[in-house]
Amino acid sequence: MIDKKKVVIDCDPGIDDCFALMLCIKHLDVKGIVAVGGNTGLKYTERNARYMTELTGRPDIPVYAGYDMPMLNKLVRATEVHGSGGLGTVAIEEPKKQLEKQHGVDYLIDTFMNHDDISLITLGPLTNVAQAILKEPQLKTRIPEILCMGGAAFCGNTTPAAEFNIYVDPEAAKIVFESGIPIRMVGLNVTRQNHMTFEDVKTLKAMGNPVADFAAEILSFTAGQDGRTGLCDACAVSWMVDDHIITKSAKVHVDVETKGEFTRGMTLCDWREYMGKDPKMDIAHEKQYDKSDLVPNVDVALEFDEKRFREVLFGTIASYGE
Repeated sequence: MIDKKKVVIDCDPGIDDCFALMLCIKHLDVKGIVAVGGNTGLKYTERNARYMTELTGRPDIPVYAGYDMPMLNKLVRATEVHGSGGLGTVAIEEPKKQLEKQHGVDYLIDTFMNHDDISLITLGPLTNVAQAILKEPQLKTRIPEILCMGGAAFCGNTTPAAEFNIYVDPEAAKIVFESGIPIRMVGLNVTRQNHMTFEDVKTLKAMGNPVADFAAEILSFTAGQDGRTGLCDACAVSWMVDDHIITKSAKVHVDVETKGEFTRGMTLCDWREYMGKDPKMDIAHEKQYDKSDLVPNVDVALEFDEKRFREVLFGTIASYGE
């Protein structure tokens, strides 16, 4: 039997977070889940995280509440995308599973100061992680890696420059990206390579198990907004679940912009060594020459195997009925 990768997940469920949790709970050894305010308020994100552990048959996974508000930024939510409660129009009862009493930031500190074989997955604003680093700076050398759904190699969604998770709390993201912790970033440039539609809702409904039924309901809400959705967080965690789904990445230096009038929240990637001749490409996906004196700090995902991802996603959700 192959040992599952040990992870802690910091997230803001959120529709795509729920799909990500379905994948992680089945394929990874999830040691704990920490909720953060982001897609919606913390009272819903921590509730939704607890609900997902019950729905997937893993109420033994502890769930902690972290911060609801960004460090300095004005409050930004994505309830127009995820619904006021984070689950579209789906109404759920209060889970029986209780929230852990320990603050999520303290849980992160305790976990990574006492273990060196657990990876961190972040699917929301980086407020909790940044606060943990500020409270315990030794985390910079204790967290083996962060798999981050956030940012973008090029353009954003909340603004032309900034992706939502980074835009919500740019100061927190800057702290994390400058920490020296190895980061794998799955941004919008990758997640837009996946399209989920109403045909996928039908596929999920046909599976006939509670997880699939719930997945169909929440997918129908987000796909209904413009006929398709990327399920960003599920795409991101797939890199941890199956490392063949991300087929190309590049290690470059990434800064987080916190002061720009039009670029606040942007993940500014140094692509100078990747500028090629093809006018149809923003960058080449192979290094063209050595120029930059900035040290690479992020492994930026570039190419995505949508077919393989869909096979893993649907296979995983179907398996909850076995």
